Amino acid sequence: MMKSATSILIVLLAWAAVGCASSAKPEAMISVPATPVHRSASDVVVTAIGGKETSAMLVSQISNEDFALALRDSFDKAGLFKKALASGPASYALDAFIVQLNQPMFGASMTVSMEVSYTLSRTEPKEVILKKGISSTYTASFGEAFVAATRLQMANEGAARKNVEQIIREISSLKLD
Repeated sequence: MMKSATSILIVLLAWAAVGCASSAKPEAMISVPATPVHRSASDVVVTAIGGKETSAMLVSQISNEDFALALRDSFDKAGLFKKALASGPASYALDAFIVQLNQPMFGASMTVSMEVSYTLSRTEPKEVILKKGISSTYTASFGEAFVAATRLQMANEGAARKNVEQIIREISSLKLD
């Protein structure tokens, strides 16, 4: 009887340590640069592909919709463009392709690396202005969260946030109208 109670307790503790996977939250991926950025008086349509939806029983992921929303919100907060849109007419279009999201299977510290390929184009006339691959990493330590799934989610969000910060710096160095 005592042996089965101990076994049940061990299983429950292991389940609590692993937890259920949650997707990366867009608000946790927003980056606002500390230095002023070049501001365009034009709108931009921002889309993302290459992301994955999170299943509760699998590992945390970054969805296309959440990453695109984090980019748009970051651009708006930074004042990079007049307005960052999900669709519609705009002078510019930014396509973000999540090339890879490398995640650990387990560990006390979770380090995620992310690579995103960005293409910024003028819509009329159609012209590619910037094509850039950006890599970023972030480590969520055991001290930040006891549950492994939460640490992985935090590492995903941190890697995405650092990636967004870098593309804002790249675009702000351009002289856009």
